[in-house]
Amino acid sequence: MQRLGFYLFRQLATAFIFSAVAVSFVVLFTQSFRMLSLVIDNSSTLWVFFQLMALSVPTFLPLVLPLGLGVATIFVYNKLAIDSELVVMRAAGISPMRQAMPALAMAGMVVLVCFALTLWLTPAANRGLVTLQYKIRDNFAVFLSRPGNFNDITEGLTFYAHKRGSNGALEGILIHDVRKPETPVTIMANTGQVVENAGQPQIVVFNGRRQELDTVSGHLSELAFDQYVLDLNALRSGTEGHRLPEAREQSTWELLNPTPEMLTVRTSREHLMTEFNQRFATPLMALAFTFIGLTAILAGEFNRRGMGKRILIASLAIITVQASYMSLTGIVTKNSWLAFLLYLVPLSVVPICLIFINIEYFKPRMAPASAAPKVITT
Repeated sequence: MQRLGFYLFRQLATAFIFSAVAVSFVVLFTQSFRMLSLVIDNSSTLWVFFQLMALSVPTFLPLVLPLGLGVATIFVYNKLAIDSELVVMRAAGISPMRQAMPALAMAGMVVLVCFALTLWLTPAANRGLVTLQYKIRDNFAVFLSRPGNFNDITEGLTFYAHKRGSNGALEGILIHDVRKPETPVTIMANTGQVVENAGQPQIVVFNGRRQELDTVSGHLSELAFDQYVLDLNALRSGTEGHRLPEAREQSTWELLNPTPEMLTVRTSREHLMTEFNQRFATPLMALAFTFIGLTAILAGEFNRRGMGKRILIASLAIITVQASYMSLTGIVTKNSWLAFLLYLVPLSVVPICLIFINIEYFKPRMAPASAAPKVITT
């Protein structure tokens, strides 16, 4: 049995890795268009694109791994049934549950991996991904490197450069600041360059004028300069507050101990509790999908011509369970007392599948004993 269990486990592991990688690449391919659009629109680099893709992988693995295990279970056990290997095992007295043990062991391992993802790695990846996206959008160098365009650095602060010179410097610079309507400021310069000083973005402009208009008195103040330095973070200070992370970005501890600011500004405690329960319920889908795949093949009689109908029913069952689970998320957010349904959906599959797997195996034993043969005398 040890050799047989290792043989089945090895077949499952190979199929699981292949299916999980295949599904992951499909998901990555669909997400790559959105990431690529973000990178191109913000004139970012190819390295940033790869960073975005790497951070996005842990965000969908908790959904991909259970699905990949369900597909692997159906594929491997269907192949064994077609090759009559399962028939030989059953003829040797190996029960369906003993045949299912390697798949259940694999399911237990995947559940543990998914717990590690949902409780730690996925929230950290979500926070890193969102932070990087904000960093790309807020990159001053990106906005200031678009000659010929009026760029809104922040509300009321506009930057314009006519063109970029042969040496890389910006030419024909205009900066217009109307954040204080009573004293709008306009800076015009011949050339300028975006630099970093101690990690802070700055723009140094040369040979220009700074004009400030007092709209109350109508007085115009003008200053000519050879060199003028503008700290971009200082220009934007006070216009943007501290960004509060979403529920999916917070650690499990932060979900259980939200700050008052989080509850009043960002989200509700019900939403945080829904996210908390999801992190514990999602890994259980691996167990549910594995039992569905095992039931499709091990329950009932074997058919060497194929089990197309069973596989189709199993696929529809997996889709139904996944859709039911996802649809419950919005309901539980509004009614937190229904959180138990998130656990009920995957766990209710287990006893139902156990009944179907074992009922055929015990049928001959449950059948009534045949009547004693009649003795015919002559």
